[in-house]
Amino acid sequence: MKHYAAGVRLITVICVLTVLFMMGCGANKSQNEVKDNITALQDKKAEDSILHKEADIVAETSTPSGIGLEKQESDSVLQERELITDAATLQAVIDIVENSTDQIVFEYADFTVEEFLAEIASVYQNAHDNRYSYGDSQTMPPCEDGIISCDRMIARALWNLGLTDQPNKGMNVGNEAKYLTTHGFELVTKQSQLKSGDIVLQDNGVSGIPNWRWHTFVLVSYDPETTICEKYDCGHFTPDGKDRISSEQPFKCPLADYGCQRRFVCGFRLKQKLAG
Repeated sequence: MKHYAAGVRLITVICVLTVLFMMGCGANKSQNEVKDNITALQDKKAEDSILHKEADIVAETSTPSGIGLEKQESDSVLQERELITDAATLQAVIDIVENSTDQIVFEYADFTVEEFLAEIASVYQNAHDNRYSYGDSQTMPPCEDGIISCDRMIARALWNLGLTDQPNKGMNVGNEAKYLTTHGFELVTKQSQLKSGDIVLQDNGVSGIPNWRWHTFVLVSYDPETTICEKYDCGHFTPDGKDRISSEQPFKCPLADYGCQRRFVCGFRLKQKLAG
């Protein structure tokens, strides 16, 4: 009987110890799960923080802040105040002409307006009939390579009339003012005074610093009341997309046939010495 009671007590102790051990394991397991959960939450917060920072960086680069917008507006106002006007582009040409007065090759041309227009017509017709392509001719005399443009048409006509001392690759809009006013042409500063035989120089009409070295052509006629002109022009395209070289010329259109994309800068008129 004593042995039986001792055995029961032993079994009871073992059971108690077993329960305590299992409870201990369960506690450790719960603690580990809590730790894992805490770690996961910390990782999630860190990831969210990184994503938020990246989003902020993108927002800063793509959408300026209020301060940035104010600075942009301030810069825009500053740029508007610094814009060079059409009067300034004309003044730039006048300065070139005045600085070239001591370099005059000859003061008066030895050909007439009628001869000049006839040669312009001949150069255009040759380019038209032989299907010249548009571009900046690289030859001397100009356009021998089958390439023609607004300024090279005039350069070739002048070459045919004896003006063979042109800059390399021919007279162009960049040196037109200096070359013409030292070779028998005078400056015309008012659009209303344009007439047959005048060479017109236009800028590109873009806001900001205008580029007066842009486009040039020769007038056959001009009406200052309507601004309709008749001209020879081997520029690139007409406003409706037609190639000028393949068009029938002379043709009529407003002087600024590209609207606000063309602004009158000045004209150049052949000077002829009065008889007697």
